[in-house]
Amino acid sequence: MKKIEIGTAVADKPGLTTGHLNIGATPDGNPVNTPVMILRGAEDGPVLWMHACVHGDEYSGTFTIHSLIRSINPADLKGTLVAMPALNLTAFQANQRMSPFEGFNGGDLNRCFPGRENGTVTEQIAYAVFGALKEHADYFVDFHTALTQDTKWTLYADYGGEVSEKGARMTRAFGYSSTLPAKDNLLQGSAMHSAGKAGIPVLIVETGGVGAAFTHEAVDAAAERMRNVMRELLMLDGDVEDYGTLNYFSSFDWICSPHGGLFEKTVSCGETISKGQVIGRFSDVFGAPVAEAHAPSSGIVLAIHPGPVMARGDLLIHIGLHPERR
Repeated sequence: MKKIEIGTAVADKPGLTTGHLNIGATPDGNPVNTPVMILRGAEDGPVLWMHACVHGDEYSGTFTIHSLIRSINPADLKGTLVAMPALNLTAFQANQRMSPFEGFNGGDLNRCFPGRENGTVTEQIAYAVFGALKEHADYFVDFHTALTQDTKWTLYADYGGEVSEKGARMTRAFGYSSTLPAKDNLLQGSAMHSAGKAGIPVLIVETGGVGAAFTHEAVDAAAERMRNVMRELLMLDGDVEDYGTLNYFSSFDWICSPHGGLFEKTVSCGETISKGQVIGRFSDVFGAPVAEAHAPSSGIVLAIHPGPVMARGDLLIHIGLHPERR
């Protein structure tokens, strides 16, 4: 069995190994070491890489990774799971989206891959992580979280050849009803983009909500769907569940609010909306209505601000455009 070594995590036999990968240093010079989990099966097979908390406060993916790994007996596993459950560690610790030590690049780790060895804090994190990912991964799943507990959609790298074909298979096996086959001009700097360009099939899972919108129900459902992906990849035995027809959309719109105030949304994630439809209402601190929010495009709601208060310029809605059932 070929040894897999990622930082201090070294796995050369069946079972779970843990360790850390150095991804940087704090301003006082202490190392930042992100956790690594490696679960090896009794039989050889593909390496499925998973990570969570590219954005540090998106904890649903962390719990999904833990739930999945706890549920698998190494004797039943063909291949290896590699997981980083709290990738962007200083952001994770601060319960915020980006590293508190980022000062120059905006700090969105999902726009910094494949990274730079001598770049900003966040670019150095991406460099350290992507080097190991590229060396070991045959497949890759990147967990993200949005604003509300009903967030459920996926993306996969649609870059042609086996990357597209295998990514589409992973997407169907995961089975969320809305998905984006992402071309190579979308989400430049994401881990998905860099992995797809390197020939690694990749799936992004957007599941559950941040903060008070976190639910264990979303975690348990995502873990079960990941086991279905692993059955599709022949890493686990058993029949692959068919979740039915999916909505494939072509791209998306991120819309920020031109208003501020007390906000009440009138639509939910997964709902199909029409251009001009009322999607929420604003009132002032006296309770008087001040504005309605209207859908700027037709499509599927991927995320929407949960309220109850919104500042002007906050993310209002994320819409998947031109959905097609297939």
